[in-house]
Amino acid sequence: MDVEPVLELLGLSKTEAKVYRCLLGESPMPAATIADRTRTSRSSVYTVLRSLADKGLIEAGAGYSSRYHAAPPHQALPALLERERAELRAREEHVDQVLPELTALFDTGAAEDQEILELLRTPKVVGERFDRLQSEARHTIDVVMRGPVQIGGRNEEELAAMRRGVRTRAIYDRSALTDPSVRAHLDEWTAEGEQARWYTGDLPMKFAVFDSHTVLMPLVSPSVQGVAAIVVRHGELAAGLEFLFATLWASAEPMDTYRPEDP
Repeated sequence: MDVEPVLELLGLSKTEAKVYRCLLGESPMPAATIADRTRTSRSSVYTVLRSLADKGLIEAGAGYSSRYHAAPPHQALPALLERERAELRAREEHVDQVLPELTALFDTGAAEDQEILELLRTPKVVGERFDRLQSEARHTIDVVMRGPVQIGGRNEEELAAMRRGVRTRAIYDRSALTDPSVRAHLDEWTAEGEQARWYTGDLPMKFAVFDSHTVLMPLVSPSVQGVAAIVVRHGELAAGLEFLFATLWASAEPMDTYRPEDP
């Protein structure tokens, strides 16, 4: 088995792996001989040896002409992994400490940079933006869905959002519920936590509101040719649509009352 690639996976450079492998086979050995055996320049071999010593993989005698020998692998490699675990835990703690401040800075910058209004001109772009907005949602997603359904599929992003604690609600009309892409996945969505109701009449529009701030609204209008949807980042508009959603939600029916054969 070629052990050098494995040693590289443990964090050693290619040269460090070569030198450590050399010393495992024959120790102790002076730096000049190590350089010759591994075809490493003598000017850089001392840097490699210091690095291996710092990692606890080799030991050296005292003095300028000291000889180097490998530390026992059954001791050195587990110790190396434990040091890396300790360093990783320390980095995780640092991330936890700075993450709130960095997130606040990002949110501030994003709020300043984002356009208030975006036009999405193809169904493909609409689907990609819907997925992205679901992925970015932190608290709530409210969707009014009427047919025809333009975005189908399992909606992995909604499932992931609900698993991280985002409250998701959806109101469907009959034409949406008869769509094959909705019928195929609705049970899974509700099982994962989607709060769903169905509206017995005609829904006035379809839209989605994310975190009570960002609105995605498909447009169907002969006067707006080529525009498939708009994204609006505006708290007051989102609040108005949330009020409409709450009104429709209050008059909608629980999903367990829906029957495909109802007139």
